[in-house]
Amino acid sequence: MKLGKMKIKAFVIALFFIGTMIVPINALHFEKNNEIEQMDISDSGITGESEQLPPWQLDTKHIKPNINPASLNSEDNMDMGTKRDAGDSMRRATVIYPGEPIDNTPGRGTTAEFSSGSDEDWYCFSVCEGQQISVSASGSTDLLLKDINEEEKASGSGSLSFTAEYTGNWYLLVKSASGSGFTYILDVDLNSQNDAGLGSDAGDSISQASSISIGEYYGYLDMNDEQDWYSFNVNNGDGLHFLLEMKSYAYYSDFDISLYNPSNELVYSEKYYYDDELFYTADVSGTWKIKIDIFPGYTNVPYAEEFWEYYSYGSGAYKLTFSIEDDIPENPPEIPQAQITPIAKSFFINNDPLSSKDEYGYIAAIPAANYFENGARFLAPIFYQGDETSTSWFGNDDGLKGTVDTTTQYLIDDWNAYLSTHDVTANEYIVPSDPIAAAAEIATTNWESSNLAVIAIDGSIYQDEVETVVQTTTTLNRNTKTTVLQSDDESLYANLGHTINIKEEWCALTVDIPTVTKTYGGDGCNLVTNLWPSYMDMACDWWPTTYDGAGNATDVFIPIASPGIWSVSSPLSPDDYDQYIINQLAGHRYDIDINGDDAIKVKVETDEESDLLVFLVDPDGKLRAPDIPKWNGPIIEIHEWCGLEQPAYNPWREWNPEPHTEFSAEVLHPEEGTWTLIVVPRYEEGPDYTYTVTADVVHINEKRADAAVSAANAAIIASQEHAPLLYVSEESVPSATSQALTQLGVSSVIFVERGNIGSTVKGSLPSISKDLTSMQDIIDQIKGYSNTENYITIASIKSGEGYIAPAAMVAAYHCSPLLRIGEAPGNPAGVADRIETWRLWEGDYYHGSRSTGHLPEHTSPLSGEGKWTLQTIIQAALFLITSGNSGEIPPLGMDAKRYWNEEMYDGVYNWINGFGLDNDGKEAYCIVADREDINLPLHSVLMGNKSYAGHIPGITPAYVSAVSVRNILYPALIYANENRDVTTAQMMNFADGGMWTTNDGVSTNAYSSRTIKSVFNSHGRNFEGHCLWDAHLKRMNDGASLMYYAGHGTGGSGISAQYYQTEHCNYPEQIWWDAWRGYSDFDNWKIARDNGRSWYNAEQPSLYDIVHFDHVDRLFENLHSMISLWLSCTTADGYGPMVYLDHGAVCYFGNAGSGLTPQEDLMDNEVFMQAFMYGDSISYAFSNEVWRHLRDYTTGDPTAMYGTSSIGLTTMQCIYCDPALIGYSPEWTNPIPIEG
Repeated sequence: MKLGKMKIKAFVIALFFIGTMIVPINALHFEKNNEIEQMDISDSGITGESEQLPPWQLDTKHIKPNINPASLNSEDNMDMGTKRDAGDSMRRATVIYPGEPIDNTPGRGTTAEFSSGSDEDWYCFSVCEGQQISVSASGSTDLLLKDINEEEKASGSGSLSFTAEYTGNWYLLVKSASGSGFTYILDVDLNSQNDAGLGSDAGDSISQASSISIGEYYGYLDMNDEQDWYSFNVNNGDGLHFLLEMKSYAYYSDFDISLYNPSNELVYSEKYYYDDELFYTADVSGTWKIKIDIFPGYTNVPYAEEFWEYYSYGSGAYKLTFSIEDDIPENPPEIPQAQITPIAKSFFINNDPLSSKDEYGYIAAIPAANYFENGARFLAPIFYQGDETSTSWFGNDDGLKGTVDTTTQYLIDDWNAYLSTHDVTANEYIVPSDPIAAAAEIATTNWESSNLAVIAIDGSIYQDEVETVVQTTTTLNRNTKTTVLQSDDESLYANLGHTINIKEEWCALTVDIPTVTKTYGGDGCNLVTNLWPSYMDMACDWWPTTYDGAGNATDVFIPIASPGIWSVSSPLSPDDYDQYIINQLAGHRYDIDINGDDAIKVKVETDEESDLLVFLVDPDGKLRAPDIPKWNGPIIEIHEWCGLEQPAYNPWREWNPEPHTEFSAEVLHPEEGTWTLIVVPRYEEGPDYTYTVTADVVHINEKRADAAVSAANAAIIASQEHAPLLYVSEESVPSATSQALTQLGVSSVIFVERGNIGSTVKGSLPSISKDLTSMQDIIDQIKGYSNTENYITIASIKSGEGYIAPAAMVAAYHCSPLLRIGEAPGNPAGVADRIETWRLWEGDYYHGSRSTGHLPEHTSPLSGEGKWTLQTIIQAALFLITSGNSGEIPPLGMDAKRYWNEEMYDGVYNWINGFGLDNDGKEAYCIVADREDINLPLHSVLMGNKSYAGHIPGITPAYVSAVSVRNILYPALIYANENRDVTTAQMMNFADGGMWTTNDGVSTNAYSSRTIKSVFNSHGRNFEGHCLWDAHLKRMNDGASLMYYAGHGTGGSGISAQYYQTEHCNYPEQIWWDAWRGYSDFDNWKIARDNGRSWYNAEQPSLYDIVHFDHVDRLFENLHSMISLWLSCTTADGYGPMVYLDHGAVCYFGNAGSGLTPQEDLMDNEVFMQAFMYGDSISYAFSNEVWRHLRDYTTGDPTAMYGTSSIGLTTMQCIYCDPALIGYSPEWTNPIPIEG
């Protein structure tokens, strides 16, 4: 027996009130979500190697107390540039760098001070065996030199000299001979060199390489000697093994090793930060060479001519071990390059926003622009033109932002630049506007003859039916019910909070805490929960005011999607505020019945400007539209904070829609059942309004769907056959098509007519070799080709836009079937919409950008699979009635994270499995759609041990086409990027030590910046890191193939950087350096060479420079197919990725949830190694790491579902590109085009 939904609802409400009368609410054990504990911890270890900090979530503030703070006096550089007293014992010796510039940065000064009569200053420095150590000190000083065993080796008054007996660190004691309170000048010189025991410096160039053989050698490098070259003779087949060690010999310095063959060609290098081990099998006999050089070094620093200064460093001794071995590990293989033959031809589509004719013209061009013949893939681009849709995402269209045509022009420029490397010019062809004429002309222009043609129905004539189901004019009388609770009201702190039975007349809720005094903490200020029927948190005020602390928490507004039992609560203490104000806003509700493949569009209109809003609620009581805006911020000057330089009251903290005469919402993928339309005002106070509300249900025309899917897959089939695609109408063969069939000599056709849409016309066609009337027929045809990939392309027609055309372009390239998401059972696109809408509304604005909420999770499986059932209701009732002695109450949210994501994944998997598309190995899914149509959670959930995925997003078909074409032509277009061998990074917040245990039980320390340096230098790439915005910007506009950003997402609002100069630090007059990685401890006078976790904050100390994406968008130029990789919070959910794609990036990889250090650092390190060292696609590499770090919904493996790593993580990874995209390597070759 099943209880009806209304009976269950009434039953549960009754049980709730009965239970709370028996058991006080605050006595219930009510399970909350796991939270990451915030704590402060100090540095440890002279080199930072042993630093073990707890996990820290990005977009939160953390301060590491400093046990040895630097002087805050800008003029005080004691001792030796450190702004600190030198070490008072040998074990705490201050590291100095005799071979580096004197610039009064740590270890690079010349002055020191005795602060007391007992003061002893200890220093250590790196020396190579045989070097002459010369020390002098001014004033009345005694000097003592000790070796690593604390044995005295030399001493003197004011000076000493000694020849080093070993390679490594030596220790110098400076003592006052005449009391305290005086300053001395210390000079340490290392005279002469003894590299490899030669008694001199090793060769400084490849032609001067010093000869060595098998053995151990020591050497020394500094600013005047940045390279050492060695030569050696080996035979073909010898296994070369070099070990370069400097970590224990030269603190805080890094050297790299590179191998050259007898032709003086670079063949391999190892460039990890610190010790390197190089293996290589000699492939020719002769004299080989190695180079040892400093990173980052001094002479080849990036942008030395610019106004900023790059922090150069590195000096000291190293140990080199050379051996020849029979069995050595294999080095990473060459990165595979997709083999394409570009066609020097450009197809142009005139944008037609009023019909789908341009879409069908585009589809007709695919077989001529993208085809497989004789085992080779031939490609030419298809460009849209005439799409002036703005790509100004942040409401500041000042004429400096672009349009979709701008994005397309970047692609055109790169295409033509690529062709120019071969002295070739593209033949340009404008596709006619009429699809039938276009298909015929393309066929007869690009084929002299063809026995075979592929035929589809021209579906541009079909329109969806729009049914108006609600159209009412009425008056909404503003009515607000206000409840004021004092901060000492015990109900606010009960486990279930202060409960409210909200009836249907109340349609929205606002919560205000006007006077919060708490200045900082990890908690929000208020929380709104729907206990029944949704049983989930719905809204929270995380960041109430300017500094994430004291002020007014007034930004919670949430529609009452489901009347029932709600609660409000606060994690603050009663002393942190005075009052808690709850406002219920009256509104109107209307029913909408959905019975099929539909979309819902609603609007409210008023004659005068009003604050009336409309919302759509699904049959299960879940809010589905509209999404709260992702950007709510002001337009402010570059480098300016929302709050820091602004008034304490920030309107961008709240969603305050401008007064309007029309407000609309839509749901493109509604479930069947009765939906609710809500009309409600935004504000508690204001006039009454007469309004007209209209609800339209768009019924998808079955013929439009069949024609679109048929035509798209017909293009895919024609692409594999290298046959022309021609159109017919439902009733006849148009004359243009008939003439083309005759002219080409077509004797056989493949007719693609899903749903028998062409049953009337098929008798008028030439001999039909294959009549594909079902989706299964189409799939079987495509999967029957030898070049088909284990790849599935998914698109949508719900928006009415022509995204299915560029989706077909991608699918044709991979010989993939194209499926329409609206036909998937279980409505996975609707589930993705449900998830994304909840995440946005449960989140909060942070510096103008919407930071998303995180679905609730649980640590073990739940009965009812996350839903109320009769059994779970009975168990809850027993729990309430027996005061917790029997039964159980489910955890809040009932692990929606698992069960909603599984519902979404299962919908897709069962769909494709029903077509026989679950084949050996991992399936690749490519979503091609606007992110408002197919929401981002869908592709994210498809990544795991059974599949991998990517999403090609956009706002118009022209935009999606530009991104799609850039992806499939990437192996050629990357050659338009003159600096493609360069890789870059903006590493601000990153792990440098810090252990994470993955779901397989393995604990690993994450050294993010060190791994990035190694990976981004692999395969002959040239890594160049930055941390100043101006330097980063120049590198981006000059070009690079890879860019990695690690830092705060600032709610997804922008990118962080090191300040060039700022009053908001301990040294306001200091001009800061650009460097290869960020140095967040600059407020404590530390720089990029210092190890340990780097953690900038949104306020002092360690305040970062913020550049909002509005300015990034304004200042970026063509990014020339760069791959943009991000570790941050929320950014992938907002508009940041679109800024990169707008400007010609080929891929954006990042997190739409909250990033956690060191977990995400470790995961990204593994992904990047597999992708850019070993040649996996980015998505494939990520999918392999999912189960070790996150829940893997593709398998449901309990190890990943409830693993120690998974629980508590809120990552939602997004990969905006072709999932099969493999990043460029310098080993690739420039494809040679053929004439168009």
